[in-house]
Amino acid sequence: MAWGQAGARTIDDLVRRIAGNDPTLTSLTILRQRRFTHDDVASFVRAMATNTNLTELYCSSHPAAPHTASLFAEMLTHSHSMRSLCVGDSSFGDDGVVELARGVAASSLTHLDLSNKGLGQRGAKALAAALAAAPSLGHLQLNSNPLLGDAGLRTLCGIGDGGADGSSGDGLAKVAIWAGLRVLEVQRCGVSADGVRALAASPNCARLHVLRLDGNSLGPEGGAAVGELLQISSSLRELSLRQSDLGDLGGEALAAALVPRSISVTQASGGVSDPAAHGHIPLVLDLSECGLGSQSMAALREAILGGADLALLCLAGNTAVSDADVAALGTVLGTALGPGRRKAESGAAVAHLDVSGTAAGPQAVSALSLAEGLRHLSMVGCPLGAGGAAALASSLATSGVESTECGKGESSAAASPWPELQELCISGTGLDMEDLKAVFGALAAGGAPKLKSLEVGANPGVREDAFQVLLGSLRDSRPQLAVYWRSGDDLGTRVQGQ
Repeated sequence: MAWGQAGARTIDDLVRRIAGNDPTLTSLTILRQRRFTHDDVASFVRAMATNTNLTELYCSSHPAAPHTASLFAEMLTHSHSMRSLCVGDSSFGDDGVVELARGVAASSLTHLDLSNKGLGQRGAKALAAALAAAPSLGHLQLNSNPLLGDAGLRTLCGIGDGGADGSSGDGLAKVAIWAGLRVLEVQRCGVSADGVRALAASPNCARLHVLRLDGNSLGPEGGAAVGELLQISSSLRELSLRQSDLGDLGGEALAAALVPRSISVTQASGGVSDPAAHGHIPLVLDLSECGLGSQSMAALREAILGGADLALLCLAGNTAVSDADVAALGTVLGTALGPGRRKAESGAAVAHLDVSGTAAGPQAVSALSLAEGLRHLSMVGCPLGAGGAAALASSLATSGVESTECGKGESSAAASPWPELQELCISGTGLDMEDLKAVFGALAAGGAPKLKSLEVGANPGVREDAFQVLLGSLRDSRPQLAVYWRSGDDLGTRVQGQ
């Protein structure tokens, strides 16, 4: 990547490299220190006419008037190399988006970032038309555009009246199908439960793989709206709702919709093969700082018992979630596979779990130690203290021991604590030197045999001189275990995760 250099007055050197089709210049970020006026953009666009190597352009720190945006549109129409684009600052507005969208429709873009561009409903209308004509455009970022709101999201989905904003009134087709969009980000865009319902009502909803709605005040009704969306979004792989103000009732409604997400694997991939083949698409679900509590946690447990597949569940920052709540979730993960799911085929109900910033403590540690298939556990900032450290050390001391009580001579990995754990984050959990001695000692003796990464920073014990000796002893016993205890430090051999 080439970066604009501080103090440089023009982009002439960059234009020469682009015109010369420099094979090393594939990604370009033009920083604010560079001059990038309308005339500069015109020179840039002319140089791009013969360039086949530049694939990424980022110049969001520079304003771009509508007539400048039209130059970028011209570039997109003729450039077959450009794949990722972010242009214009917060003054770009609907006028800039409308001009740019003309080029997007005929472009080879795969990623378009229009975050913080002053985008509203009229711009959304132009984008909807472009999305219907651009099969390569798979990722659209509209973050931090508060003027978009529910009306703009509805228009983007192509299910509303295109003339509602006072434009020409020609409107959109009643249903506009996005040709290739699979990743949609509308974070901090003033969207409410009504906007989510509009998205759920669009046929495009079923085509999405990733949806990020972070920072929108969805409220308790938003949980039910997201639930409706989940019923439709059979191909969804990642849903992020961080800081969406769902509350406990909203979380409960959302969790209830997680169960019936079993779909045809070939349907999700778009391929054609045996129509009888069915499976689950595990969902990455981020519910951080959503105001969840005991009702939400109970509903999540019921969803998992009902067969919900969650590749990752993030509950970080939900301070009303108690130690008992997380322990009950751990018990479910350790004992229940759900109806119709055989142990040999189901894998983990939740492979990655983040309960950082909740009240998870000793009870949670003990229960989660037996969670089947749990590979990553983050408890950053949880009040573990001496009790949590003792529970962790005790479970680690007995891990790796197999049981043969499954019948037919099969061994049960779940009978041994932490059977699949690869990453453990217990930073900032109040562990003193004695606590760390107990945990490190159990690890040195072989606890959690598959563990590759341990984070223990921001604990009182790591600031003591004796910690270095303790760490050295663990490193001698487990040379493949990477230990992170201070920013930039990795005092173990770095092991690539699976």
